[in-house]
Amino acid sequence: MPEIFTLLVVLIIGLVTGFFDSVVGAGGLISVPSLIFLGLPPQVAIATDRFGILGQTLAALVKFWKAQKIVWKFVPILAVLSLIGSVIGANILLNIDQKILEIVVGVLILLLLPFIFWKRDLGITRNEMSKNKKIIGLVVYFLVMTFGAFFGQGTGPMIFFALTYFLGFTMLEVLATNIIPWLVLTLSSLVIFALNGIIDYKIGIVLLIGMTAGGYIGAHLAIKKGDLWVKRLFVFLVIGLGLKLLFF
Repeated sequence: MPEIFTLLVVLIIGLVTGFFDSVVGAGGLISVPSLIFLGLPPQVAIATDRFGILGQTLAALVKFWKAQKIVWKFVPILAVLSLIGSVIGANILLNIDQKILEIVVGVLILLLLPFIFWKRDLGITRNEMSKNKKIIGLVVYFLVMTFGAFFGQGTGPMIFFALTYFLGFTMLEVLATNIIPWLVLTLSSLVIFALNGIIDYKIGIVLLIGMTAGGYIGAHLAIKKGDLWVKRLFVFLVIGLGLKLLFF
């Protein structure tokens, strides 16, 4: 495959991935397998995808900040948990069997679906939770962010679950508030990936450009359409993601 054509494909992958990452946080379902298909080893694909996510994260942050959807009081604690989880998770990536992880995450995601259907207002209305439930939610969030640092695929839906079910966020509040902690995770894990030489920068720069554009468009559309639209799209993609991780 000619290099220019490969880079064009990567740009399109970045555009689509950035869009879905900003809308439902499931872009890794598209980008990582696509990069592996183009010839990148799994570890390099994950690390290079993380480089591209920088663009999507910053673009989405601008949109959600302007729309005042960020729940700022939770940002510091979520950012700290994200930082700790990223350091642990990024080091795990260097010595982990990715196929086993795909099966584990696939099962977990499908197990979350009944909760989404059982509580119809989950992610639609803002709810105040008890102190104990918030603590459990923060522990779950930390574990998910550790997963996210070395895996990426499937962590978006689990973040949605942790922040809606345990902390009472709406869907848009999850997308907006998790942007800064995810940026912390991205930067800290990238340092570890870079030091270990597993980032393909040529592919990564093109991916970053595509993800920046897609991330901005996705965040704009999510804000315009609202929580219910995001939740419906979220359920559809969660089913697809869970089945993909388990059987494909």
